Amino acid sequence: MRIVDSHGTEPVPVHRSAGRTVWVMGSIAFGSPALAGDVIVTGSHGGHSAGEYAASYRVAVVACNDAGMGKNAAGVAGLRALDEAGIAAAGVGHTSARIGDGPDTWENGVVSFVNERARALGLRPGLPLREQIVALVDRGGF
Repeated sequence: MRIVDSHGTEPVPVHRSAGRTVWVMGSIAFGSPALAGDVIVTGSHGGHSAGEYAASYRVAVVACNDAGMGKNAAGVAGLRALDEAGIAAAGVGHTSARIGDGPDTWENGVVSFVNERARALGLRPGLPLREQIVALVDRGGF
């Protein structure tokens, strides 16, 4: 049984424009403050711990898996809380991308949740994450 391997541990740049980089990684725990001001897309759930990681990295935008939302919307609770830190956050539907798989989140994720900061930047539920993030970064709107 594979418990942990190195697949997806290093952030991989997938798009650059307007001085920003979009980084994809399997878990938000693989990020760092070196990514401050950039966009991270991860396969992690969007619960409280994910929000704490994103806030500590000071990223501009973060995307996680909604993990089926869960009780009291726990799967996106950390993303919702990021409004206070001025960080735009989106969750992708657990039926559109595998939980824990950053590349699948980037390639196939469909947005199911956005916090108020993300909504103000133009991100919308029901649309592919990748298209929305590329458009956001390309217009340099944050």
